[in-house]
Amino acid sequence: MSRRFFGGFPGMDMPGMGMDNEPVDTSKLYKQLGVEKDASKSEIKKAYFKLARAYHPDRQTGDEEKFKEIQRAYEILSDEHKRAVYDRSGEKGLDNNMGSPNASELKRPEDIELFLDLTLKDVCLGAKHKLSYEIRTASRQTVCEKCHGRGMTLGGVEIRPGLVIRAPRQCISCNGKGTNYKDEKEMKVRKEALIPKGVKSGDKIKLSGDGHNLPGMEPGNVVIHCRVAKDAYFERIGADLAIKKQLTLNEALCGFKFEVRHPSGTKLIIESGKNKIIKPGTLKRIDGWGLPQKGAYDNLGNLYVKFDVSFPTEEKFGESQRRSLLAVLKGLKFPQEEVSTISLGMGVHVKLVNVLGNGNFEGKSGRIISEGKQRGRWHVQLSDGKKVAVPEKCLKILHKKNKRKAKKAARAAEKRAADLDRDVSEPRLEKDSLEDEVVYMTKVDGSPKHTPTAAKSGHYAFDDEEDEEDGASNGPECQHM
Repeated sequence: MSRRFFGGFPGMDMPGMGMDNEPVDTSKLYKQLGVEKDASKSEIKKAYFKLARAYHPDRQTGDEEKFKEIQRAYEILSDEHKRAVYDRSGEKGLDNNMGSPNASELKRPEDIELFLDLTLKDVCLGAKHKLSYEIRTASRQTVCEKCHGRGMTLGGVEIRPGLVIRAPRQCISCNGKGTNYKDEKEMKVRKEALIPKGVKSGDKIKLSGDGHNLPGMEPGNVVIHCRVAKDAYFERIGADLAIKKQLTLNEALCGFKFEVRHPSGTKLIIESGKNKIIKPGTLKRIDGWGLPQKGAYDNLGNLYVKFDVSFPTEEKFGESQRRSLLAVLKGLKFPQEEVSTISLGMGVHVKLVNVLGNGNFEGKSGRIISEGKQRGRWHVQLSDGKKVAVPEKCLKILHKKNKRKAKKAARAAEKRAADLDRDVSEPRLEKDSLEDEVVYMTKVDGSPKHTPTAAKSGHYAFDDEEDEEDGASNGPECQHM
């Protein structure tokens, strides 16, 4: 079966579609200067001056018309962009307003991406870093001989057996660009980059015009991506710095003095105030010893110091030491012990409040009968026996005031204070043995091993999974609110 070639789709060969086959003269100007189409800039310049001297109107051998032709040819071929347009579209392309473009009309090569690792010292002082990278260069831009600058070629495409059409395809010689570069090569470049103060990870520094340098294109750029390494001693928080300092108990109570080497290189001497006590977790600020802000180097952050206090490794000391220390500590004021508060959980007495849409339950009280929330609600058994599932925001914990227990706790505190003053050799009076019990503490190393709620003996053995299933099936049936 013979194959039939169609002329393509309607409009494919129309002017402006880039696929018209009208021959274009792109060699006339080269012939006028007497050079080859692949001549370099210096060869074109040399040929022009030679002909200009020969045909200058002031010379006996001069020819004004010939001189004007030579001038025009040199004006076009010495300009990279005009030469590229001429090589692609001839003088017709130049006449159609396709002369030298503005800088914004020129394409730019892709950026060269570099990554630079910095330290806090670089951030604090700024830095100069040596860079090494490769750029692409070429002597001149030439029109692709295969597609004649169109970037597309016509080829046969078989859409079904026996039916082939002419369709445009990207030129494989120039990858659709329409141009190639003569003497294209990669060149090693070494440059020194100035890193401003205050940079942070993720900041980009652009070196304009220091990238690829190709004819017919704007010089490319180099983009530096900053990566500030984490410091072993300082933590960076914006323009602030933070450190942790551990003090001994005697330093915390009696004063301290230590040195810090700032990222700028300055040695900072930090002292406690006179007769000042440092508590565990105390946070102090040293103004102006952080980092400079980018773009406003005179604005400096602060240095924060968070203190921790370590206790002696010994677990006991002598009686005379104890009495001496107690004499000092008794003259100091200490914060009151925080009152323990109860939170929602099994058996907690609660009151229902702000129950929207269920006014009958407003103000009623009961006890929680579940270990935790289920689907965001607590199961509560009310005083009248009803069971309801209530959102946490609708529950208020009821605290019973027990004055007797409060008085008992106060007496126990007084007794502990009296025991501190008592000589250890004095006999302890046994009184109220049913209420008071002397207990002894054991040091725990590492994580505590907790005691299970049930003994794993024959009679009391439980299957956890069955227990959970029973709880799920036999749990309280509650009215949701």
